[in-house]
Amino acid sequence: MPDKLQIIVLHTLKYKDSSLILQGYSNLNGRQSYIVRKRKPGNAFISQLQALDIIDAEIVPGGKGSMSTIKEFSPAFTFQDIRYNLNKCSIAMFISELIYRIVREVEPNRVMYDFIRSSILTLETLKNGYSNFHTWFIVEMCKQSGYDPLLSIGDFSGRSSEILAKLLNIDPAELNTVKLNGRERYIFIKDMLSYLSHHIGSPIEVKSLEVLHQVLGQE
Repeated sequence: MPDKLQIIVLHTLKYKDSSLILQGYSNLNGRQSYIVRKRKPGNAFISQLQALDIIDAEIVPGGKGSMSTIKEFSPAFTFQDIRYNLNKCSIAMFISELIYRIVREVEPNRVMYDFIRSSILTLETLKNGYSNFHTWFIVEMCKQSGYDPLLSIGDFSGRSSEILAKLLNIDPAELNTVKLNGRERYIFIKDMLSYLSHHIGSPIEVKSLEVLHQVLGQE
């Protein structure tokens, strides 16, 4: 009998003519790879899956050493801003790649899942200050991963230290009160990635950061 999961889409890769390999983070299985096959002629949704989409899925477990297959799926939420607002779409790409680079656990972690899911829904509905959302998210992601930057705030210097102090306990609804330009956000994210790399023990390169920096510019 297929397992029923809710999956956050992190990354997709075309597989053969009508299938995808989907890297996702689920509420029950942590991070895993799945095969998604196109079943209905003319159904384009499989090719429209985007970063941070949340889907309800029926999973057929794979055999030993093989990937599970997503038998059926449907969107758990219909996103408008994350799909069609260029700034939010670029932020979503950065967040999904960040999770993809640093979260490796295949064991269930409902606290982590609920945090990521809640963050996605917040990004979708946020009306003001969302240009700073990724700076807030990376700080919270550090906390969720066990690397609370509060304990190492002295390792940050200059403007990054000031920004971190403001973001440590702020509610996303108040992000519009944090006044940052594009360069300040970019340098802060680079410093946070260096911090994460140090604690994880390997370099973390998030390529979509450069795209995000260009999109947000000097906002």
